[in-house]
Amino acid sequence: MAHHNHDQHAVVRGRGTLWLVWLIPLVALLMAGWLVYKHYDQKGTRIVVVFDSGKGIEVGKTPLLYQGIKIGTVTDVSVDKNDIYKIRAVITVDSRDATYVTRKGTTFIKVEPRISVTGITGLDTILKGVYIDLYPAARTEKEILKKPLQFEFQGLDHYPPKRYEKGLYLTLVSPKAAVRINAPVLYKDFTVGQIIDKRLVGGKIHYTAYIKQQYAHLVNAGSKFWKMEAVELQANLAGVRVKMDSLATLLTGGVAFDSPDGNVSAKPKSLYTLYDSKLDTRLDPDIVTLVADKAYNIDPTFSMVMYKGFKVGKILSLHYDTAKSQTVFKIRFDRRFRHLANAKAWFWIVKPVIGIRKIKGLDAILSGPYIALDTQDIHASIKNRFILHEEPIPLKGEKIHLRALHAESIQSGTAIFFKNIPIGEITKVRLLRGSDRLDIEATIFEKYRDFLNDSSLFYVRSGVEMEMSLQEIHIKTGSLESIVIGGVSMVTPNPKAGHKKRRFFIYKDYKTFKHARYLRSGGAFYHIIMKDLGSLQKGSPILYKKVKAGEVISYRYRPKHDDIDLSIFIQKDFLSRINASTRFENVSGMELKVHLPDVEVKMDSLQTVLSGGLRFTTPDLHAAKVKSGHYFRLFDALAALKADSVAVRLWMDQTHDLRVGSRVLYKDFPIGKITALHLRDDRIQADLAIQKRYAYLLHEDSIFWLKAFQTDLDGIKNIGNALSGPAIVVTPGRSKARAYRFELAENPPPPTYGKPGLRVVLLGDRRSSLEAGSPIYYRQVPIGVVESWALSDDATAVRITAYIEPRYAHLVRNNAKFYIAGAFGMDVNLMGVKVHTETLKTLVSGGIGMAVPDKPGPVVPNGYTFKLYNEPKAEWMQWHPKL
Repeated sequence: MAHHNHDQHAVVRGRGTLWLVWLIPLVALLMAGWLVYKHYDQKGTRIVVVFDSGKGIEVGKTPLLYQGIKIGTVTDVSVDKNDIYKIRAVITVDSRDATYVTRKGTTFIKVEPRISVTGITGLDTILKGVYIDLYPAARTEKEILKKPLQFEFQGLDHYPPKRYEKGLYLTLVSPKAAVRINAPVLYKDFTVGQIIDKRLVGGKIHYTAYIKQQYAHLVNAGSKFWKMEAVELQANLAGVRVKMDSLATLLTGGVAFDSPDGNVSAKPKSLYTLYDSKLDTRLDPDIVTLVADKAYNIDPTFSMVMYKGFKVGKILSLHYDTAKSQTVFKIRFDRRFRHLANAKAWFWIVKPVIGIRKIKGLDAILSGPYIALDTQDIHASIKNRFILHEEPIPLKGEKIHLRALHAESIQSGTAIFFKNIPIGEITKVRLLRGSDRLDIEATIFEKYRDFLNDSSLFYVRSGVEMEMSLQEIHIKTGSLESIVIGGVSMVTPNPKAGHKKRRFFIYKDYKTFKHARYLRSGGAFYHIIMKDLGSLQKGSPILYKKVKAGEVISYRYRPKHDDIDLSIFIQKDFLSRINASTRFENVSGMELKVHLPDVEVKMDSLQTVLSGGLRFTTPDLHAAKVKSGHYFRLFDALAALKADSVAVRLWMDQTHDLRVGSRVLYKDFPIGKITALHLRDDRIQADLAIQKRYAYLLHEDSIFWLKAFQTDLDGIKNIGNALSGPAIVVTPGRSKARAYRFELAENPPPPTYGKPGLRVVLLGDRRSSLEAGSPIYYRQVPIGVVESWALSDDATAVRITAYIEPRYAHLVRNNAKFYIAGAFGMDVNLMGVKVHTETLKTLVSGGIGMAVPDKPGPVVPNGYTFKLYNEPKAEWMQWHPKL
């Protein structure tokens, strides 16, 4: 029974694993199906794009991109059988993108590097090669899927207009085609769009303009569009001006627009007029007619209607009326100036006229004849028909007389200018009876008579007024007419002056007029007495705090006094600084200060450098006042220094290139000068003036020494004095006694001279390498320096004065040992060579060491004498006293 149950369980287990046998083939079948699906899915969808050229397209390499993302690859290229001048590119598109690409309206563009006048495209292909770009058939997925399927397309070599891009699309209408596709659309010279299409509609050109979305708000119902002038030439007698836009605008043209502020809220229109120029956008619709006997060589293309130098109208056309023997001009005005063509208006032709007595209209040589306009009443009633005259409107005016010594270029018809505006003219020039002066009759036009008053000044002007001086360069140009025939200028300094004078003096030129005006501006005249004129001359400036306060008017020699009388003028703004204490000084214009590495050059002005000048100071502003014509004496700075200084006499063997005026310094600060040099008993006597406030430096043991540029084997010293010259330097001593007679020291004193501290005397066998300034060490710490050295009185030793700083004076005891630390010793043994010295500095420049026994003696007084040993003993190096 038990065995039977065992067999039954075995049968059940066999049936339970049978389904696994069928599972394996089933999984294999599913995997095979998945691989087949993936194969066809990854294979993609094949489309055909026909291009005019296959240049740059490579099978397996040229990608199809959308927004920079690869969505396909060119898999085959062949010649188009329908048109053998074209090629067929087979493109395999990724299956997931094929649904959107294979739609009617999809545009394919071959992108390659292309340079044109409107820009550079496909620059990225230089690195990654030619590729094919595409524009979808619509903007949204829903719109694209509505398009019918298409698998063969015509490709483009250029990007088409992106009409589906966000932005504003407008139609501009013009009677002629002067703008190319891709030409820029500009707003205030900034590109905001482009012309993307043009077509002929009903005899007119319709341009499609695309304005980028971010700039669409700039266009409104009142916007005006006009063609840009790639090259704008403006030529007149004031100059020639050429304005050029970009090369693209030069070759393809361009369109500009503006939008009046009043129409900002109005919605833009779809249709606008494209005007020929910006002026055309402002033209009033009224047609104004001018009638003349002849055409005067007027060219409507270039000639304009001008009002006081402004373009106010455009000549539309001219024709000859045979029935009336008249030339008829048709004109349209800028709406801003339409009111000028009224019942009080006068039109005349401006053309160059050159004659014996008169030259006028020379500006028309460059610009050509033009029509000028003026009106006596801008509020008069509007008119549409006028006569074109040959001469300007006759103006009434006020007659005046100008007196002159010479006629210069003045003659009848010469213009009178006020701020470069002709306000009158000369009517007659005659010689006064019984006089060598000229009487010039002139007329100031009625409309300008208010600019004339009793303060008016006149001078003869040339077309180019040029005055060059050390103070300024004055260049002023007038019109070409004035360049050729000159003119007269009027200046009215005081507009509120009275109006009674009818006779005026006219100055011969601008320079004379300017000087006369300067002297008439207010001020006072004074005199300065000086020994010699120096570099001063007429016109030399007089400075106050480096500002021009006046000038030299004239000078004369006074034989009786053997001096110079200088006449000067001081402007009224500076008169409050002139009184009895005022000092006038002669200035060279240049001051040199050398403090290497800096060299400072101070200049009053270029004019004072070359032609001299004066400056003045007023130490006491409350001093007594002086009247105009007061006499001053030229201030002598050296004499003033003597008056406020202590006299010191210095003896030397030679001048050392010192001179009168050479500085006396203390710590590089000037405290005096050399006032005189004399030869006395074969020696040089220098008189010094030391300012009184520095007299405390003159001790009996003070040292005066020379600071000058030096170069020798030891190097270069005092290089700054190479430019500033030698100077005398004083080093004060410690004596309480004063002295005013000194010998010039051969060498500068040590830096410690006169300083408080302990000074001891060291007697040695030789000086070794010791110099003034060589250090003195205690335990390798510098505690003083060698101050001086000399042979002893009996010449048996070298007497060295050592200076110890006050804070280390307590270290020097009467049993201290001093030794020369500059030499070094060597210990030689089998282990090598050992070199020992005090410090590296003493090895190079020498020095003195000091050692104090463990049982130190008392502190020494000033002048205590020690023996100077040539080298230390070994036991000294072991001393460690507590001091």
